[in-house]
Amino acid sequence: MIKHNTVMDLSKVFDQCRSGHRAAVMPFLTAGFPSEKLFGKLLAEVVKAGADMIEIGVPFSDPLADGKSIQKSSEQALANGINMDRTLKLCTKTMKGVSTPLILMSYINPILAYGAELLLKRMHRTGFRGLIVPDLVPEEGQEMERLCRQEKIDLIYLLAPTSTAERRKQIVNRSSGFVYLVSIVGVTGARKSFPPEIHSWIQQVKRESPLPVCVGFGISDHRQAKAIARNADGVIVGSALTEIIRQAENEEDMIANVESFVSQLRNKV
Repeated sequence: MIKHNTVMDLSKVFDQCRSGHRAAVMPFLTAGFPSEKLFGKLLAEVVKAGADMIEIGVPFSDPLADGKSIQKSSEQALANGINMDRTLKLCTKTMKGVSTPLILMSYINPILAYGAELLLKRMHRTGFRGLIVPDLVPEEGQEMERLCRQEKIDLIYLLAPTSTAERRKQIVNRSSGFVYLVSIVGVTGARKSFPPEIHSWIQQVKRESPLPVCVGFGISDHRQAKAIARNADGVIVGSALTEIIRQAENEEDMIANVESFVSQLRNKV
C-alpha cells in the first residue's frame, strides 16, 4: 500500500514546475491497455520518464469525448475485463511508494455504479489526487465536489473553446487542482495544427483563473507541446501516446517508444 505522505498534491507539482520554469507534463494511459501486465509496465515507464502527473482512463463502453484511438484502447481494455475495481488494483500495485500523483478520468456512470464515496476513499489510498469526469457539469457537480473535498481529491472540470464568459467563470471558480482547457471543438485525437486563437484563449483563461491552466485534446508531438507550454501551465497528451502503444511491433519496442516519447516531452516543455 502506498504511504499517503509520499504522493504529492497537484498544487505541489505545479509549484515545482514553476520553480523549474517549465510546464507540467501529463501523459494519459487507458487502464488495462493493451493488457494488464503491459499497462503496469507502461505506467512504471512513464513515471521513470519524468511525467509530473499521470491521467488514468477507466475504460467505458460509450466514451463520448474520446476519439478513435482512445475508444479502441477502451474497447480492448473492456475485453480484457478491466473495470473500476481492476483499475484501482492495477494502479495500487504499480505505484506503491511512488510520489507522482495520478488523476482518474471516468465518465459518471461507472462512478455512480461503484459508489462515489467508496471510490474516492480508495482513490486517495491508491495515489490518485485528481478526478476528471467529462460528462459532469458544474450544475450537477455539487455533491461530487463535496465528496472530493472530503477525501482531498481535486475535481477538475473541462472548459471548451465554445464556452461563454459566464460558463468560463463558473468552471474556473468551481474547479480545483487545475482548469482543463479543451483545445479544440470535438473529441480527443492528435491534430496536425491548432486554431491560431488558441494562445490568446489560454492567456485569457489564465488571467481569469487562480488555478493552473492545462491544455489537452489534440497535442500530437513535442513541437506542439512546446508551443502550448509557452502559455499553459501543463500539457496533457493522450491519443498520440495511445497510438505509439498500438503501433508497436513488440513489447520491447512499445516500452522503449513510450519512454522516449515521454522523456522528450519532459525535456521540451
